[in-house]
Amino acid sequence: MANDNGAPIPMTAFGFESLKAELAELRARRPALVEEVASARSQGDLSENFAYHDARQHLGMLDGRVQTIEATLARVQVIKESGTKGVARIGSTVVVRDEFGESTYQIVGPSEGNMARGLMSTASPLGSALLDHQAGDTVTFKTPGGERKATVVSVS
Repeated sequence: MANDNGAPIPMTAFGFESLKAELAELRARRPALVEEVASARSQGDLSENFAYHDARQHLGMLDGRVQTIEATLARVQVIKESGTKGVARIGSTVVVRDEFGESTYQIVGPSEGNMARGLMSTASPLGSALLDHQAGDTVTFKTPGGERKATVVSVS
């Protein structure tokens, strides 16, 4: 995530709850991984003990993810739905039309983006271009392939 300067991280309530649930699940898995490391350690020479090194790697990855989530949750600013209807904001569902056709996205905070699920991050070129626009507006945004345009069909 690019926002590492201590500033608040905007996020939908759903994204916030999802992160909290992931953190709880990771914390629940940790004792079993610690036990796996201890069990593998007891199998003898650590320099050639693949099970030990594999278990340590998995535990390290889990601990790293826990730290990342904790740091994110400490800075989250849950964005509530604004009273401005019809204007694209975090939490809005936006239908856009471009040269490839119509697509529907939910605009989410910078750490929540997942295009496979239709979640458009405000950190993405199109996501940031859509903010504060309404149906009928045409937005321009930069992509690696050059500048593109999209028309906002609807915002809800």
